[in-house]
Amino acid sequence: MSEKLSLKEKLVSYNIKVNIINGVFAAIAFNLVNPYLAKFAERLGATDYQIAYLTSFPYFVSIFAYIPGAILIESLSDKKKTTGTIMFMHKLFYLVLALLPFLKGINQASIFVTIIGLMNLPGAIATMGYQSSIGDVFSIEDRGNAMGLRNKYSTIFALAVTFISGQLLTYIPKTNEGSIRLYQVFFFSAFIFSLGEVISFLKFRGMKKKRKTANYIDSLKSTIKNLPKEKNFLVFTMISAFFYIGWMGAQPLFNIYTIKVLGANEFWLSAISISSSLSSILSFTRWAKFADKKGNNLALGIALIGMAITPIFYVLSTNIFMLVLFNIVIGISVAGTNLILFNMLLEVTPSANRTIYIAIYNTITAIVSAVAPIMGVAIKDMSNIAIALIVIAILRFIASFMFISRGIARENN
Repeated sequence: MSEKLSLKEKLVSYNIKVNIINGVFAAIAFNLVNPYLAKFAERLGATDYQIAYLTSFPYFVSIFAYIPGAILIESLSDKKKTTGTIMFMHKLFYLVLALLPFLKGINQASIFVTIIGLMNLPGAIATMGYQSSIGDVFSIEDRGNAMGLRNKYSTIFALAVTFISGQLLTYIPKTNEGSIRLYQVFFFSAFIFSLGEVISFLKFRGMKKKRKTANYIDSLKSTIKNLPKEKNFLVFTMISAFFYIGWMGAQPLFNIYTIKVLGANEFWLSAISISSSLSSILSFTRWAKFADKKGNNLALGIALIGMAITPIFYVLSTNIFMLVLFNIVIGISVAGTNLILFNMLLEVTPSANRTIYIAIYNTITAIVSAVAPIMGVAIKDMSNIAIALIVIAILRFIASFMFISRGIARENN
């Protein structure tokens, strides 16, 4: 018995290390590109709505990816190999981004937004496959620690990459054209590092291959049939969808306020990201321990209160330095939200046909996320950016109390 326990502990320890390495490679690739997407789009001549489409279009594309992708992942016997292959297809888009500035005589901003959107077709499926795989690799008891450590170490590397890339983008290019050329180098480098993410994912152990039994369309039909019985999953999904209105609706407003109102360049964008990352590093494992002690619903509710204050911080920021300082608090809230929301999704998702349930959740939140950024910019155009941010803050406050109420209701039952 002790020998079996020892082998199990060794397997968990090994997979935690692999998960950390996977997260580090993912963080390096991500932070070479994503912190500067809106600024790169602006350098290509993007409008406010095109900046909003950078958030909404990827989610619009993912609406059509999740359920077919879930069927694909569940339909093949080797989930790990299937997910790894799709993950590699997603990373190839970094090379496409690197080649874009060479294409002359086209609206590069529109093509850039389109590529970012289409990139999420394999990206959404790969993310869902990873989420489902983590549910298979780690037990509920080990999951919080595994993801907390992954997020902690990946954020350290994300911080370093963001600092270095921000410095390079600020001091090396002397012209707009020079900045674009350096972005191309970053896109290509992101592709190289993302290959490490793919390879490390394939190193996970303990994911058993499935025997081909039922038809996979039958699995989808069975999941939909059983859906009304999964009350916890449905309530969690509906509250999450409401929260995503405020979460994704704010993203283009944050970018517009930071870049166009406060006039941030790449140096300040990296400074904002770094200040947020520093607080995230210190808080990831603390959020995991707090959630284990007090419950996920309460912990998430508190994290979302911090998320609700975030738009207010932007309104109060009269200069970019203030926003950098505010992002220290913002980073704590974002860390808790990302960690606990993911853990809660796995908690309420049945083990049978888990990938399909995750696909249903992701499809619903993607529909909201595709519309919300456009709504945020539309509210700004009808009033002003300060009012739009305050509206977003109110929506986030409501969502936080919905999660807290859900936790109280479950405890009483």
